[in-house]
Amino acid sequence: MMQKAIRESQSTKVKSLLDSIPDLKDEMIHNEELSRATIQITPTRLMFLKDFSTVVGLIMNSLYLCFAKRMFHYRALDIPTWVIDSIEILGFIQGSSSFVLIFFFAINKKNLITKAKWREFLCQ
Repeated sequence: MMQKAIRESQSTKVKSLLDSIPDLKDEMIHNEELSRATIQITPTRLMFLKDFSTVVGLIMNSLYLCFAKRMFHYRALDIPTWVIDSIEILGFIQGSSSFVLIFFFAINKKNLITKAKWREFLCQ
């Protein structure tokens, strides 16, 4: 929400901050509710999923870079089968974690976006 803040002068910064107070309050209340829910979808868990997906992608690319070899004057690519299998398994793991991340992010932000849009509608 604070990404839209106008930062041209001190007065516009303060005005943007004061205008965003309801959104900030909603976000804090929402995060507190999420931390007490049965399935806790907290910002910390979302960051963990994002970092996990990034590390899995890094491992996949490292395997490819370390074990793929060019043969016959760079006309053919030779990759051991265990590397191909590992990359395939890691790809499924990364795809699953990314899907869960997107799903949790949508659940996490749905209420906040709805409340902000409703507030904009009422103020018009």
